[in-house]
Amino acid sequence: MKKFSNTENLILEYHDGWLDIWLNRIEIRNALTESLIKDLLNVFNSVHNDREVRGITIRGKENVFCAGADLKAMKRISESGSSAKKIALEMSMVFGNLFRVINQAPQIIVSVTEGFALAGGFGLASSSDFIVTMPDTRFALTETRIGLTPSQISPYVINRLGYKNARKMMLLGANINGMKAKEIGLADYLANDTDNLKEILDGIKNQVFNCSPNAIAITKKVFNINNYFDKEKAADLFSDCIVSDDGREGFNSFFEKRKPKWIPDKKKKNNSEE
Repeated sequence: MKKFSNTENLILEYHDGWLDIWLNRIEIRNALTESLIKDLLNVFNSVHNDREVRGITIRGKENVFCAGADLKAMKRISESGSSAKKIALEMSMVFGNLFRVINQAPQIIVSVTEGFALAGGFGLASSSDFIVTMPDTRFALTETRIGLTPSQISPYVINRLGYKNARKMMLLGANINGMKAKEIGLADYLANDTDNLKEILDGIKNQVFNCSPNAIAITKKVFNINNYFDKEKAADLFSDCIVSDDGREGFNSFFEKRKPKWIPDKKKKNNSEE
């Protein structure tokens, strides 16, 4: 039986051709820190050519999938002076590489979204082949609400939702639950409870095991033939946001638990109208 080494960020469980990857940084709601991303990339790269691993499930410990990127790290980048743009560009490329590696993995990748799938966590799920969710899971692309752009995850979101729904989610930072996610095509399966979740996952695994691992790997390449995406340009756009005045204001307002300055003061507006 294969053995995989656990890390500070991940717990890995392998049984009969299927690898479960558990995000295990619950104290930060499984945020995508630099070290967690590095661990994920190491795991995916290590099994890329291993056809004994037929499928991979990504989920979070303590019923929390992923609350997005490490905003504390991003805030530090935005305040790093003349080097901020370069650091932000490199960081965004790392995110883009993670989503690409997951999306182009030759195995079937299933994200089990419980609790939160926000921003980068939304992108992590969207880059998978299938998303299984619970009714009360919260999905949102919150980037524009804190002065950023979801540029690196945009192709995966658009592929899942189409332009109409992707535009609403990406531009307005719309917040939806798991039931709505299933309704609009973001989630592939909706589990009503833990027993139903197990049934769904077992069903997916059985279907995968009925298919040729080589055929699945080649078929996944078919999806990427015309799927050109400029990660460098996406990184440039994202890094511009981090170093902008709005980006710094977004981080400050988030950590100071206040509204950013671009949200109109309703009290002042009401007083002026009187």
